[in-house]
Amino acid sequence: MSDLSIAIQHTPYRAERRKWAQAMIEHLRSENRSENPSIPLAVIRDTRREGCWPTYRRTLEAAGQASHHLVLQDDLGLCRDFIRSVKEVIRARPENVIALYTNTRAVLTARDRGESWVERSGAAGPAVIWPTHLIAEFLQWQDRHINRNFPWDDVRVSMWLIKTSKRAFVTVPSLIQHLGCGFSTLGLNGPSKVAAWYIGDDRSALEIDWSQGLTSPVKDTTHIHAEWWEHFQE
Repeated sequence: MSDLSIAIQHTPYRAERRKWAQAMIEHLRSENRSENPSIPLAVIRDTRREGCWPTYRRTLEAAGQASHHLVLQDDLGLCRDFIRSVKEVIRARPENVIALYTNTRAVLTARDRGESWVERSGAAGPAVIWPTHLIAEFLQWQDRHINRNFPWDDVRVSMWLIKTSKRAFVTVPSLIQHLGCGFSTLGLNGPSKVAAWYIGDDRSALEIDWSQGLTSPVKDTTHIHAEWWEHFQE
């Protein structure tokens, strides 16, 4: 049994996303050839145009028996040795939800301190590692507490983390780059929607010391708009 599964959340009716997703699939399959056992890779397509949250939910539900499940959006650039780097990240923090991307300036503070982590109150971003045993808990919680029509998947995750006092972390640097910063399916476009510090397509994260900042990382707050909280109920 593999210790990792991967699922890509894909919007297939957009040409640019089909191109990015295909490049990601080829990258992952190329790296997967050297994995033993092979990493399960699923592509969850929004063929019915249901929107972000229903597709994200199905992407989570694609987790199998592996200890950890990586959810990727379909508009990402991946660093070299991506799969092996993800496994090293998991070994450092096996019990936590981990984002492989952030645009928060706190990353630069951690970099200046020579550290490899930022602790966040939420987990926004297009690449998130889930301990598989937490997925069912999250899905059941959000069924009870969040309006079913609320569209933002990562805000749902952040609400759950905040309300259940779970710690979430971000890697420093980001291991992925957000290529679709101008092509949001929800209209959340902008030049700030890129990694504050991306390691780079041609660089490996295998040489990063993930023990740096492990015990007392830089802390950062995830901001959730007041109007979004209106979709939450105790």
